[in-house]
Amino acid sequence: MNTELSLSFKITNWCNLRCAHCCEYSGPSEPATFLPLEKIEQYTIESIHMPIKPNDYLVLGGGEAMAPYMHNKPDYIPKALDIIYRYGYVPTIKTNGTWGDNDAKREQILHDIAKPAYEYQKLVTLDISIDEFHNNISGVSKIIYNILSNPDLCLAIRCCIVGFNTKKSAIALSKLKQMLQNQGLKISPINYSDWIVFTPNGDAVYLVVDYSAGIHDLGRAKDKKVYTSTGKPTGAISCLQIDNNDMAIYNYLTKEPVNNRPLNEVLFSLMSKQIKGY
Repeated sequence: MNTELSLSFKITNWCNLRCAHCCEYSGPSEPATFLPLEKIEQYTIESIHMPIKPNDYLVLGGGEAMAPYMHNKPDYIPKALDIIYRYGYVPTIKTNGTWGDNDAKREQILHDIAKPAYEYQKLVTLDISIDEFHNNISGVSKIIYNILSNPDLCLAIRCCIVGFNTKKSAIALSKLKQMLQNQGLKISPINYSDWIVFTPNGDAVYLVVDYSAGIHDLGRAKDKKVYTSTGKPTGAISCLQIDNNDMAIYNYLTKEPVNNRPLNEVLFSLMSKQIKGY
């Protein structure tokens, strides 16, 4: 049984995209409701004292994690990051990056997430999806270019580009690479996947490129034989996710409501269910 654990908050089920492979069934028709910041703080505090303490990287996801900016809640993400940092975690934000095409939003978001990273002297990671399901290459290229061409942002924000180990994902990644090169960035692949990017001011920046995920039969497109990897994690790390409806989800497979119980009690209940196979 895995004893290494990651903690994730699914802050909303709203997303501006409705990807066929999404095991979260997110989309623009979902209500734009958000996990209360008070709950994020409560569960973050409780997680510190669990017998199985999560690793240092705490994830904010969705839906689209930047959805608060699209629904007049610009303070939500900065406040959530402050909570995460304050209790000793390092934040990762999962996003489709389409907001990168909006110049004003891109500037605001990058400024907002860089500020607490400077304050707490720990990088924030943008985990950006580039694959055959997302029509987002233009926005993502602008986000990455802005970060890598601005020394201040580079020192605060770490980029990780993620996709599937499919030919179509490889094509999407290649298109992103070409677009970044057209903007003046020189890119050298290393370690079979990751990139060293040489910025316009001459800096060399390490950029994580993770296309190792396989595709499994979960997601809304299951009946169409288009599958997702997000619902069947591989490797040694298990995941405890809390969503915006106060449901606890273990490894994306087993779920139950928290119902005001201690987080540790919920975790062991979910682990027990998974061991029993239901």
